[in-house]
Amino acid sequence: MQDAIWSRTLLPATRDALLASDPLPTTADVVVVGAGLVGLCAALSLRRRGVDKVVVMDRRSVCGESTGASAGGLWPGHECLTLASPDIARNARDLHAALREEFACDYVGCGVLRLMDEGEASRGLARVERTRKAGFAAELLTGGDLAACEPLLRHAGAAIRFPGDGSIHPLKLAAGIAEWLRGNGVKICLNAEVLGIAPAPIAVTTSAGRMAAGSIVVAAGAWTPLLTKMLGWRPPIRPIRGTLLATDKQPAGTLRSIVIGQRYYYWQLACGPLAGGGSEEDVGFEAGSDGAVAADIRREWGSLFPSLRGLRFTSCWSGFRPFCEDMQPVIGRVPGCDGVYVSAGHFRKGILLAPLSGELLADQLLENRQWRSAKAFRPDRFPLAAQLCQ
Repeated sequence: MQDAIWSRTLLPATRDALLASDPLPTTADVVVVGAGLVGLCAALSLRRRGVDKVVVMDRRSVCGESTGASAGGLWPGHECLTLASPDIARNARDLHAALREEFACDYVGCGVLRLMDEGEASRGLARVERTRKAGFAAELLTGGDLAACEPLLRHAGAAIRFPGDGSIHPLKLAAGIAEWLRGNGVKICLNAEVLGIAPAPIAVTTSAGRMAAGSIVVAAGAWTPLLTKMLGWRPPIRPIRGTLLATDKQPAGTLRSIVIGQRYYYWQLACGPLAGGGSEEDVGFEAGSDGAVAADIRREWGSLFPSLRGLRFTSCWSGFRPFCEDMQPVIGRVPGCDGVYVSAGHFRKGILLAPLSGELLADQLLENRQWRSAKAFRPDRFPLAAQLCQ
């Protein structure tokens, strides 16, 4: 599990639950490879639709990689114009709202402030109009209105405010879903690394044993192509490292919004710490954090919030976001491989899109049905690179 602010702010019992593992069974109706939030939500949708024997497996812990290193952002308004359809953002927003009613996740509905340089007001107004047409609230703030919205911010330009956006504690949400899954018969098997995937008959060979399955869902984030290449198909997904920093607990309301600066973003957790970062480092799977990147985050932080410049960041962590070359996730059946599916490539939108991805995946796996608005996510937009999986 990442030593991120999320794991540091969990109760010990919750942290232990995320590390607990069930024995690996020998058979399953559906095996979900990857216990991040995308994989957990896939298992949740499948189990709720009546799939009896669902197994979630991971080489590490529940949310031990990208989810546990994320910023926990729920920005449907900010992101609605970057998705294949505004319907996707609206459905993602609504599904998350339903999940928050069921599972505790420290949701903070503080809104997002996207800062803009001086002279960009006309471009900001155009984006506000497009966002409103997509069905999301947005407004352009300048001068005194911006200062009243975020008193500690020092910014000479304008900002677009997306009041319906916010953030969650991703590990608390994951812990609630994992508890529900286990209470409804789903096995969560950890410390099991995939060594092989056989398409006919479908089976997964792992470091903990072999498991026959009716279907497989690969939801392994940036590691997904390393698994699907065993089937002759490798989608253009690669890791982009992101670095984040956090302080100790600060007074409530120190930051009133999620502030997106020129390079990084900053917010306050429901439990008090301030956090910031969100770099995009194309360094492969090189683990750890770059001191120069951390220093750059602190510089921007100090320029935007001069009165908070003296605060000490007490934690620093990084994770690998799964970047797909066309900036859209890959959700559906692996080309040429009946019974093998993928849900990956969400990049910065994994937290936002995880519940929707689970529903899209279940529709395809159980009903062979695909949403018209999600056709841009089809895996077969990237053809097979090698032999078919016969």
